[in-house]
Amino acid sequence: TVSAPIFHRTPKKLLPCRTISCPAAPFSHSRPRVSPSSLVMESPSGAPADANDGCVAGTEAAGKADSCAGCPNQSACATGTAAVPDPKKAQDAAAVASSLASVGRIILVLSGKGGVGKSTVSTQFAWTLAAHYGFSVGLLDVDICGPSAPRMCGVARSAVRRGPDGRWTPVYAHENLAVMSVDFSTPNEDNAIVRRGPRKEGMIRQFLTEVNWCAGGEILDYLVVDTPPGTSDEHMFIVNHLVS
Repeated sequence: TVSAPIFHRTPKKLLPCRTISCPAAPFSHSRPRVSPSSLVMESPSGAPADANDGCVAGTEAAGKADSCAGCPNQSACATGTAAVPDPKKAQDAAAVASSLASVGRIILVLSGKGGVGKSTVSTQFAWTLAAHYGFSVGLLDVDICGPSAPRMCGVARSAVRRGPDGRWTPVYAHENLAVMSVDFSTPNEDNAIVRRGPRKEGMIRQFLTEVNWCAGGEILDYLVVDTPPGTSDEHMFIVNHLVS
């Protein structure tokens, strides 16, 4: 159990307000390297990762059982097309697993409502892990239409460049804190960013597969993901990519 201070801001300084206790693994720099294969979630009986509880995929009742009601894969199971592997999904899963192979832990910050402080929590949590505890940390801002993490980290309007391996090198707000956001690719911070679902998914896929999070070292201890308000496309895209 690790106790972590919660701070509230005053005009002069940050004062410790109270402490909370949460179960966690001991902080350690000697964390073993994660292999790509260990990032793939196994599903019983070949059930899809987003299947309902009690999935009967691979049986004669697939797509017809009561447990199939409301499942996004119901029609595919009923027609037998679910048994056909999708090479594009397999390729994306392998790319994500390879790109995040050296990431120790991934933390998503979510809330069903906007304006509750997700970006503030994400930024301060990532900064504390990096600057105070000395961990190697990545901060990924997947709020495509309203990115704010770069401004909170003091690196807004920074430029990202591709490294020798062709992958994007994130912006470093601290020697141990790498930041990546769509904010770095917009010409004017006052411009509205309008993206439909498929474009959002494409950008999130790029963040997961084309960013060299370990450009500053061999491993990344934590990857903190700042998500947009609600439970919409961005949340489903990133969770599905990580799970698959």
